[in-house]
Amino acid sequence: MFVLLALAGCSSGAAPKQAAGAEHIACALAGATAFAPDCAVERLAKAQDGDDVVIVRHPDGGFRRFVLIDGGTRIATADGVAEVQAARVGPDLEVTVGQDRYRFPAGQKPDAR
Repeated sequence: MFVLLALAGCSSGAAPKQAAGAEHIACALAGATAFAPDCAVERLAKAQDGDDVVIVRHPDGGFRRFVLIDGGTRIATADGVAEVQAARVGPDLEVTVGQDRYRFPAGQKPDAR
């Protein structure tokens, strides 16, 4: 019994509240209803076609790779495996992949002024 209590005290079992990184976006992971600025964004070099590639890191260590197309007006998963649904919500592009949702600052369409 003492061993179990000692082991339980070594780890709280709680995931960090926010992913490590300098830039964050709001996310609602694993079916959560509320968004929080807990996902870190890492911007990579541009892809061959000039679109931005970003990695969104989750607080629990998980991540997703996305390609921001046409200056951020459209988005796709970089590996192409999971289907992306996206819609404008105010100034943001709300992206859904499986049970995870993300809010990226949306780029303006090229013809918008």
